[in-house]
This record gives sequence, C-alpha cells and structure tokens, in this order.
Amino acid sequence: MPQGRILVIEDDDDVAALERSVLERAGYEVRVTGSGVEGLEIAADQRPDVVVLDVGLPDISGLDVCTSLCNTQNCYILMVSGHTREQDILLGLGLGADDYITKPFSGNELVARVSSFLRRRDRSVAMRELDSQLRVGEAILDRDQHALVHGATTSTLTALEFRLLWFLAEAEGRLLTRAQILQHVWNDTSGVPTRVVDVHIAALRKKIGEIAAPLEIASVRGIGYRLDKP
Repeated sequence: MPQGRILVIEDDDDVAALERSVLERAGYEVRVTGSGVEGLEIAADQRPDVVVLDVGLPDISGLDVCTSLCNTQNCYILMVSGHTREQDILLGLGLGADDYITKPFSGNELVARVSSFLRRRDRSVAMRELDSQLRVGEAILDRDQHALVHGATTSTLTALEFRLLWFLAEAEGRLLTRAQILQHVWNDTSGVPTRVVDVHIAALRKKIGEIAAPLEIASVRGIGYRLDKP
C-alpha cells in the first residue's frame, strides 16, 4: 500500500522521470506534471502529502506556486532548483517551503527528504490525537484550526509555523538553540541553512503582533530563541 501521495511539478522530462521512478520504487503514489497551473489543479483535487516543486516552470514561477500551495494546502513542499546561492534558498523557505534541494541530486537523497516529511506527518498525527490545544498565557495554539488564538482574534499559521511555535511554547521560558529547533521542527538538518529558522521566526513575530498576542520570541545572538510572556 502506498505510504503517501506525492505530486511532482517539474518541466524537465529527465528529472521528472527520475523523481517518479525512485519515489514509486519507495512505495509512494506519484503524479507528475510540467505545468504550475496544472499542478495547482491536481493539488486541489488530490490533496498530496508532499509536493516536489521545481522553481523554474514554463508557465508560472515555482515561487508563486509555492505561495499558492501554502495558502490553500496542508502539505509539505520540497523546492527543487539549480540555484545554490543561500539567498535563493532562503527566499523559497521564506515563502513557506519546508526544504530545498539543488540539482543535481541523487534518488536516495530525494527519497530521504520525502521520507523525513512523512515521518514528521505521522508524528504530528500522533500528537494531534493526544493534544488539540496548548495554552500559552492568554493565547491558545489550536491544532484543529492550525492557528494562534487570542481572545476573539485568530492568526492562521502554516504547518511549519505551527510546529515551530508549538515547540517554542512547550519549552516556554527556555532557550532553544537553532540546532535543536532544526532537529525537532524540520526533523532533518542536512542541507537546511540555520538561517531558515530566523526567516520563520520573523514570520511568527509578525503574526503574533497582528493579533496582539501577549507573547514575545526573544533572541539570543548566535545561539537561538526563547518564547516569553511579557
């Protein structure tokens, strides 16, 4: 029985064939398209667990596809590109992608990244069965809504933002290093720049501020972050 549904959005036929082959051999159900528009349509219809998304698509930018997926789907996004500059990687991750892989890559590396996502999914499901809410001072993290709630106001979080804030909230008042955050939230630190934590912390601070939640994510230069109640 397939372990998960994977959508590959890749316009290079050779790369797409490699991705399909190794993922199907690993036991996954795979759909492939070379179009960003069609990829969004397939995602809306089939609700994939993981989207392997090329940045350079012929119709619309893979970064725009990433943004749309983050706004409409609850799936993991693995960005694929020939770019190796750190700022390009951080741009994709800042838009909501969960990880980034650069060409050329091996089939084993691709399967390892996808498997890591699905282990994280299974762990999240197990956690959801135990706790649906976590109170942090006057605010509440609601797992069913994937949101931070303060009074009558709600801020919807991406899947990754939610996991990150939950981890910080569980350790409230305790300093967490970037390495600890990457290991727990991303589940696989290989190839993920530590600065990606900073990008998502900035996004969380903005959303916390938008609903005036009495929470503060304090930073300790060169080490990591701590969630406080001012």
